[in-house]
Amino acid sequence: MKKLTLFLALFMVFALAGNAQSKIKEKDLIGQWKMVINLEEGFDMAKKELDDDDEFLGKLILGSIEGLASTILDEIDIYMDFEKGGKLRIIVEAFDEKEVEYSEWTINSKGQLLIKDGKNDVDIDHWVLENDILVGYDDDGEKNMAYLVKII
Repeated sequence: MKKLTLFLALFMVFALAGNAQSKIKEKDLIGQWKMVINLEEGFDMAKKELDDDDEFLGKLILGSIEGLASTILDEIDIYMDFEKGGKLRIIVEAFDEKEVEYSEWTINSKGQLLIKDGKNDVDIDHWVLENDILVGYDDDGEKNMAYLVKII
């Protein structure tokens, strides 16, 4: 019984450590990342919030919007090139057009990535490294539907 308890305790430690957030270091960040937007999660939450009276019509409308949004997102690719010294190049490829914008990034004392809004010079979301994926969070600590996967 002691071996089983020890095994379960070790399993829990490793399982929790595997999902732990790690502080971002510049050397891990440098390179190109692709943005992925997970709409399914947002639409699933919206469907759960529907009243019983509105459930059928609401799900029908949400399903249509979800299909349209997914089709549009299939045509859009967003890449972020993180460069040394806090420089950031954002590449948006949409509908056979390419646009490049420039911004800046910093890592705060908590090891979170902050990306400046190029137009307003305001920190928007913060990003946390979870299992080699940069996951976006709102100021209130809720996960965004967007995350970044390193490709280069």
